[in-house]
Amino acid sequence: MVNSIYSGTPVISVTDNRGIAIRTLNWNRTRAGDPASLLITHSLVSNDSLTVRARDPRLFTAWQAESSTAASLTTFSSLNGSPLRRDSTDSGREAMLSDAGGRAFWSRDPAGTVMQWVYDTLGRTQSSTRQRSGNPDTSTSAVLVYGDSDAQTINPQDDNLRGVCVRQYDEGGLLTTGSVALSGTVLSSSQTFLREADGLPDWPDDNAGRRTLLEETAYTTMLQTDALGAALTQTDASGHAVSVTCDVSGVLLTQTLQLQGQSPVPLLTGMTMNAAGQILTAHTGNGVTTACSYEAATLRLSEIVATRDSDTTHLQSLKYLYDPVGNITHVDDSTVSTAWFSNQSTDGVRQFVYDALYQLIRASGRENAAHGAQDSHLPATGDQCVPYTRTYAYDDSGNLSTLTHTGAVNSTMNMVTQLTSNRSIRQDNNSSLTPAGVDWDSWFTPGGQLKTLQTEGGKPASGYTDATGPLTWDANNQLQTVTRVSRSEADAEQNDREIYQYREGIRVRKQTRTLTNAGSGLWTVSEVRYLPGLELRNTWQETVSNGVSSQPAYREQLEVVTTQAGRSQVRVLRWVKGLPAGLENNRIRYSLDDNIGSLQLELDETGQIISREEYYPFGGTAVWATRNETEAAYKTVRYSGKERDGTGLYYYGYRYYAPWLCRWTAADPAREVDGLNLFIMVHNNPVTQYDTGGLITTGAEARQRVMREFVTAAHMAPIESAAREKNAILSFRESGVYTIDALNNGAAAKGHNILEKTIKDKSVNAVYGQDSAQMLENAKNAGLIGLVGHWGGAAGAVSGIWVHNIEKAKDEIFALDLSRNEDLTRFRDNIAAKRIVPYTGDYDMHDIVSKSSGAAPAVGSEDETGIRHAINKNIAVVDPSRPFEATHMNAVRHGAQNNFVPYMWQEERHLVEQSQGYLGVVARPGPFPVAIVDGGDWTVVDTEAEWRHYFRSQKISQPEHWSAFPENIPGLHTGLRNTRPGYVLTPKHQHLLSRAASF
Repeated sequence: MVNSIYSGTPVISVTDNRGIAIRTLNWNRTRAGDPASLLITHSLVSNDSLTVRARDPRLFTAWQAESSTAASLTTFSSLNGSPLRRDSTDSGREAMLSDAGGRAFWSRDPAGTVMQWVYDTLGRTQSSTRQRSGNPDTSTSAVLVYGDSDAQTINPQDDNLRGVCVRQYDEGGLLTTGSVALSGTVLSSSQTFLREADGLPDWPDDNAGRRTLLEETAYTTMLQTDALGAALTQTDASGHAVSVTCDVSGVLLTQTLQLQGQSPVPLLTGMTMNAAGQILTAHTGNGVTTACSYEAATLRLSEIVATRDSDTTHLQSLKYLYDPVGNITHVDDSTVSTAWFSNQSTDGVRQFVYDALYQLIRASGRENAAHGAQDSHLPATGDQCVPYTRTYAYDDSGNLSTLTHTGAVNSTMNMVTQLTSNRSIRQDNNSSLTPAGVDWDSWFTPGGQLKTLQTEGGKPASGYTDATGPLTWDANNQLQTVTRVSRSEADAEQNDREIYQYREGIRVRKQTRTLTNAGSGLWTVSEVRYLPGLELRNTWQETVSNGVSSQPAYREQLEVVTTQAGRSQVRVLRWVKGLPAGLENNRIRYSLDDNIGSLQLELDETGQIISREEYYPFGGTAVWATRNETEAAYKTVRYSGKERDGTGLYYYGYRYYAPWLCRWTAADPAREVDGLNLFIMVHNNPVTQYDTGGLITTGAEARQRVMREFVTAAHMAPIESAAREKNAILSFRESGVYTIDALNNGAAAKGHNILEKTIKDKSVNAVYGQDSAQMLENAKNAGLIGLVGHWGGAAGAVSGIWVHNIEKAKDEIFALDLSRNEDLTRFRDNIAAKRIVPYTGDYDMHDIVSKSSGAAPAVGSEDETGIRHAINKNIAVVDPSRPFEATHMNAVRHGAQNNFVPYMWQEERHLVEQSQGYLGVVARPGPFPVAIVDGGDWTVVDTEAEWRHYFRSQKISQPEHWSAFPENIPGLHTGLRNTRPGYVLTPKHQHLLSRAASF
């Protein structure tokens, strides 16, 4: 008899003779003693090493029984491997076409909406259009205007606006960029909202016509930065300023807030971090100190203690226990005393049990005694609690099938899942729904968006077969309206509803409309406008007659300043009008969060508790207690640090989450990045894991950014083909627009024998002082921008350009002076005569990871060199100016940064010994952002945390020297240790060098 859930449940990957995974075998068990069940994920791979079909375990089993069963994902690709069509049982059928440069040109989504993109001669997006299915008319969804081609931008160079999008008209209104720092940081931006809160705009061709769709007011945000572009002070649209100070390494030290017209007040008075970048202590402006502890061997969070300094009261004290693989099994809040109610005791202990796939199957804790069955509403506040237990059961693909709750009220929620997809609905109260009997088109859009909130079991909005429902989705597949009270299916304007507007997938406005007096047409409207660091929350009444609204009569105007101070989310409530009775204006509210960012406590300026909230594992409020219900009603951010709407849905950035269903309301817009089931929440492990809400850039947006900042558009497809051919994940550091322009103009790519910097605005300004403007103009006229200079002149001035001498077949410096026109003419003549090719930067690879081994290939191995050669050979096919045999023209000149340390140790150890280490800026990961390509999919990560999360989600471990473990753990041979300023060593190499030195 098996005495453990986890015994005999390995994960086995079956590969073909190319090393490509074609089956993944998982064994699962939910109860010790039961036999393990085998779950198979299947992939069909073409002769071109492209995944043609993929099946999750449930659909694989169905396919074995019936060969006509559709795969979870079917992909049709072009000759170069780019996807042309994808058929997903979860998210529907999509088609897409790219132009010769690899840019998105045309697409059709599952609902039949066609999108097209137009580019200028520099390859920048100019506009996009949409055409909804069945509608002959095409509308302009976005227009982008750039500083160097905009008549309204008089002197774009004065504010560094050349090449910058200065006006973006889109579904959220108008976004204007007014000034950019040399570092690329936007210093001034303005948001102008649409006049209408619902619907998508159709932008006219002329500026005057566009203004008619916009409000008059522009909301401007200003930023002050340091020399590296890091923010020092942000002033929001209402004039409130948040300022920070940092230490020499960029770690946040203090933070202050200055409300408009008032004196500064501290939000954060001090913070310390460990070597891994984790917060150790944070001292907030309300006199509360939060201290965090971590397991020495794993760096897992082990304890959070928040203490009010004035009386040393522990406001929060959470201790976490983990199983060997890192799942949280116990959480103990010692600030919660043992209490009795209705012959039952409760305390601050919560416990969790997982199946062999690490899905949560049992949870216990406490809940309000007056709690009813969980739905979309908040429970009533109360001090009396009773224990609860929840059990969860899933099907073979991870869909929740049953949730059983035992507590204040006993209940069971069953789910019904479509046989051919992972689309699920709540079972009705009579358990009469069957997968085969449900009209799934009445519950989901073609793209997999839910049509009803399902706060009650098994009832669409107007019957089982009615395709209408209280959730409507716009042409961009974003949630547009949630109907709260339905009065008319024919005229949605008569219904109580919540309306949303977005910009590039991120919400910019929310409006809730409630009919107050049907006879007079009086409506109460509550609106939130989301701006950088500021929310404008207004409530007014208006009369609507024959579709025309009266002037608003404002009842409340509230500005909410938002920021993060250490571990605390800070929200400052400033009423311009309508201050509620009993509350004080301009009060600062601090949060105390748990391991996944859920707001458990809200504190006032003196560290007193405003409210306490505890959550069920998948969200939903279990305990809710307040000192003042009016005050607590202004808490809007809750579970996982996300905003809870009046509908009960949580807004995560790119999707909405329904906690009572334990799943998303729409298929994952990032597609299969987290697996073939596009609806499940964090792999059904919500206690340990959490969703960041789309911080990672993927899809079409990533492709646009890659071709602007990382890789030329023409080279993207060859790189994608190399990644597929070698079954590898590749990543690249940011090249910058100057390097990309130079590569597009035929420049060679420098190897590591050339270590000097390129010529650009910043580098010229730093050297030439008052002459920099003239020198920069000379450099631009001569085509030197983006080329590698030799900075050997007086005061570090440019004394030449690094070139490859074609006749001599060697690299050399072409001597010139930026102030001498004859030198510049001679340089251009030599290029025209094809005697020399100037150098620019190359594509700096950050990661090469073999998908079959889950690790970087060995230094100098055939796998490592083969990937580099495959990239350069593929580029040579589409870019004849870069023949593979001409090494100086290869875009990738060296191995990836993740192999720098092992390369130096293996090939150049004498330099390591001489330097007492590796150069830290290269040995460590970064700098970020980094663009990652996996097959035909690009992802841009902006931070080290996002980069680590990406590879963790791919089940890929970092090399030992890039481990996130701290450098001060004795005997731990991972990570990097500082040896001297600017240099680092791995613990293992440091030990070996020390031994060698002792002999």
